[in-house]
Amino acid sequence: MTRPSDRNFDDLSQRFKKNIYGTPKGMLRLFALREDFAKFDLAQRLSSKDTNQALDILDAGGGMGQFSCELAENGHTINLCDISREMLDGAKANFLTQGLESQVTLTHCGIQTIPDKFEQQFDLVMNHAVLEWLEDPQQALNILSDKVKPGGWLSVMFYNIHGRTWRGLMNGKLHAPATSTERMAKEGIAPQQPLKPQWVHDQLQTLGLEVKSWRGIRFVYDHMHQKIRDRVGLEAIFQSESEFGYQAPYRDMARYVHMLCQKPLDE
Repeated sequence: MTRPSDRNFDDLSQRFKKNIYGTPKGMLRLFALREDFAKFDLAQRLSSKDTNQALDILDAGGGMGQFSCELAENGHTINLCDISREMLDGAKANFLTQGLESQVTLTHCGIQTIPDKFEQQFDLVMNHAVLEWLEDPQQALNILSDKVKPGGWLSVMFYNIHGRTWRGLMNGKLHAPATSTERMAKEGIAPQQPLKPQWVHDQLQTLGLEVKSWRGIRFVYDHMHQKIRDRVGLEAIFQSESEFGYQAPYRDMARYVHMLCQKPLDE
């Protein structure tokens, strides 16, 4: 099979909006991000409406900007870029609906061209559910790290190969391929290159970043039968995800992994 190229979601934006952002899956993503950010001093600045505390944020591959909208509500400046014009149109509509259009700058570009589009570094760089769609995730991490100010933060969320494999095994796919098929890459919304969390962690450390938080997302929800989900309720699942999400081996079985990293201050 040929090496995959970076995925553009112009043809799938409405499916993403319906199948991810409008479901408990999307709610769990946002829940995890809020919880992780709340564990550090970063969260105090993100929740402050003091203009002196406002952050300059890059949402790289930001899609429709759901989490960025929440940050913009607190007065932070958002630079959101995406390779998909349809996703950017969706982000524009979201910010307009909430009266936050003055807080965001939208840029049509892929991860590889970020250095050409943005000269400055940022207090916070976010890259959520993007790495697994890229031809060269390592190159992307290098670019994202370079765009973080000394003392700033990088938030990376990605599709976990272990969670995908485990889910496939439980569904009888005993010989599932490590990557998606050519048809899936062209038509589906299943990521084409699931990543190993330890590999991402090691790459971040090699770049000089300190991984402050490492947690799994949807390690309970995705592996639980629908009847049990309905019986226990989403709130109980949230609590379980919070209790065990930072612990190995549970986090290693999650569908997604979120790592929150800080770049050391210049000496």
